[in-house]
Amino acid sequence: MKRFAKRAVGTLILPVVMYLVMMALCYSNGKMYFGTWTMWRSLIADIALSATCAMGIGLQFKNGRFDFSGGAIMLLAAIIAGNVAKEAGDSLVVLVAVSIGVCVACSLLVAVVYVFGRMPIVIVTIGMALLFEALTCLIYNGGGINLVGNSTLKSLSSFPGVLIPFLCCIGVYAFYSYLTTTGKRASLLANNQQAAANIGVRESRNVIISYVYSGILFGLATSIYCTTAKLTGAFNSLQTVTSLFSNILPVFIALALSVFCGDTIGIIVGAVALSLMSFGLEAVYTAEFGSALSFILTGVFVLLFNFIAGQGEVFRAIGAGLTARFGQSKNHAEESA
Repeated sequence: MKRFAKRAVGTLILPVVMYLVMMALCYSNGKMYFGTWTMWRSLIADIALSATCAMGIGLQFKNGRFDFSGGAIMLLAAIIAGNVAKEAGDSLVVLVAVSIGVCVACSLLVAVVYVFGRMPIVIVTIGMALLFEALTCLIYNGGGINLVGNSTLKSLSSFPGVLIPFLCCIGVYAFYSYLTTTGKRASLLANNQQAAANIGVRESRNVIISYVYSGILFGLATSIYCTTAKLTGAFNSLQTVTSLFSNILPVFIALALSVFCGDTIGIIVGAVALSLMSFGLEAVYTAEFGSALSFILTGVFVLLFNFIAGQGEVFRAIGAGLTARFGQSKNHAEESA
């Protein structure tokens, strides 16, 4: 019971402290709507998008592969799925099915190029990201898609409809991580691919299977992402990498929280904490400045959080030393008295 309480506190303390800090900041600036149900309805949608994207990226990250193509895959899938769904009479089923289909197909293409091209994963994924970005400028004459005003399709990016792809994403990620052989072997490939190969782990098979699952996760994330804003073709090279780096931050927090909970829960906790920070800063400050400040402070926060988590033993040793020294001083004072 004590161990469970320790793990629960270690897992929940970050979002709780972030909530209290942002609430104090908002209330001190007259933003009294922080913490209301209206805020949470908006925030849950942001958390769902952040967490689903992070799970798609994190699935490859936990296998020791940093994939730069995820953002481009989602943008391409969103444009195709959004246009096809509109032509099909604003069908939600078509939107989700096409999103998952395109993302799985593109992810498999990345996996095939990586396995048979025998090139470093960074080179492969950057090259494929450039290819997918080019395709977004060619299809539908580069016009992209705008579903912001489509109330039917937008239901998957607003509460409570957003919970459907969000919960499905959690289920897929947890199933891969804990119930598949490939997921259980992920740590072996991440730590030492050669050693894993020597004991019989076939990397090529694991790559293909893991990219199928990450494609499904990206597809579910795309069903949320495609209606959040007007999406256009990526006319600037690697512009989709920005979304990649902003959405991978919950994965880094999950790594630091791994001593208290699994990475599935850790990613969700990280997404909640970062979404609370962004909401609070953007509520207090002007739109442009608040967004920029949120982006900067989020990066600094994740850096400091992982540094402190990585140096946990050092800080505990310092704390123990200070406690012992304080105890000795107290004993000497009592003896002198």
